[in-house]
Amino acid sequence: MSPTPDRPVPPAAPTPVDPEALASRLREQGVHGVQVGWVDNNGIVRSRIVPVTDLAGALHRGVGVTAVFAVFDSHDGITFAHEALGTPSGDVRLVPDLAAADDVVALAGEPGLAWAHGRQVAADGSPWPYCQRSVLRRQVERLAEAGFEARAGFEVELFLSREDPDGALVPAHRGPAYSANAVRDVHEFVVRLLADVEGNGLRVGQVHAEYGGAQVELALDARDPLAAADAQVLVRQTVHAAARAHGLRASLAPLPSAEVAGNGWHLHSSLVRDGRNALTGDDEHGLSGVGRGYLAGLLRELPGVVAVTAPSTGSLLRRRPHYWAGAYGFWGVENREAALRLVPGSPLLGTEHTNVELKACDASANPYLALAVTLAAGLSGVQEGLEPPAPVQEDVGGWDDARRAEAGIQALATTHEEQREHLLGSPLVREVLGEDLLGAFVACRDADAAWAADHTSDEVLASLRWIY
Repeated sequence: MSPTPDRPVPPAAPTPVDPEALASRLREQGVHGVQVGWVDNNGIVRSRIVPVTDLAGALHRGVGVTAVFAVFDSHDGITFAHEALGTPSGDVRLVPDLAAADDVVALAGEPGLAWAHGRQVAADGSPWPYCQRSVLRRQVERLAEAGFEARAGFEVELFLSREDPDGALVPAHRGPAYSANAVRDVHEFVVRLLADVEGNGLRVGQVHAEYGGAQVELALDARDPLAAADAQVLVRQTVHAAARAHGLRASLAPLPSAEVAGNGWHLHSSLVRDGRNALTGDDEHGLSGVGRGYLAGLLRELPGVVAVTAPSTGSLLRRRPHYWAGAYGFWGVENREAALRLVPGSPLLGTEHTNVELKACDASANPYLALAVTLAAGLSGVQEGLEPPAPVQEDVGGWDDARRAEAGIQALATTHEEQREHLLGSPLVREVLGEDLLGAFVACRDADAAWAADHTSDEVLASLRWIY
């Protein structure tokens, strides 16, 4: 309902942006509507389009969205298993979260539309406990209180398919992996993608044909956590628009089908203190005490973290040994089969390059929640002075159970029941997400698992194939 003159709605959030100047600039760029987007608990990007003529109102008081978006599952079903959102009643406000006018991006691949990242607030403008973006903002504040900043970046893998009327996967390039021949098959898409990435203000280190059949990867540059998550969301729109422009479809799903390698969205992270990489030091593997603690904290909290960073039924089916999917809970130095891969600095790359890559992360994760729990886990190890075990440089999937047990290495969850136990059994995840959001998140996972129980694995994968 629109506010009446005698009952004005208070601003949802103050903004430093001049709405009229912003709207004028967007009109000059040919923009007619601004998509205000957010990511739900299934990793699905949702949005509302605000006409440029109404942008000032959206900045002032947001746009109305139903409260039950927090309990939408991956199939657009609504679960009421979470008691606090147990009815269809309730409304919240979706507010463009702008620090500057440049945070509204005129989409290079979708002329006439712009993009703004949104956050959710209660109807009266107060904090909404189910806002995933706000969870990451709180974690960044906690890092600052501990004397740290963070840098993060995602590696984005996708399966590129020719259009098929039945929605099947039709490989768009023939390989070989990492080859110029593969890129040549889809070079129009690659050129368009690079142009649109630049046009949308994103930065990538490289684009290449990945190891999986018809797979392409682009690596996003490291940024501060909120900007890194925002870039991950925006690059999805950029990829899909570039694919569509050339008669292709991109599947970013964790496992588009059982016959392909699967798509990780590997998360690289590091801590920064006094402007320098705090993980880098003179200890073994080029680590500092902070670096050792960061690794150890991530390793200790890995089961709960992965339940957030790779949460879907597709994630569980992707988590297979020998696929570089992080099937086992261990770390290694440049070991791509390890769930945690240390990427050390070097004389060529420089000391600022040190970071930890989380392999068990994919597009079905909400990137704001994924980053929040990852950074919280690493920080917990730093603050507690934890020490990691020795790194493992082999593919432990080739070991027998006894050898893995002797090394203290356990398989990460491959069933909903295991993953649910890890979610609810992690005090760190519970504290970072908060009881309300955790309850909604688990309800979504339960709803997805119930749907999957009545379908084959192939049907599960097909249902997720084109939603990411």
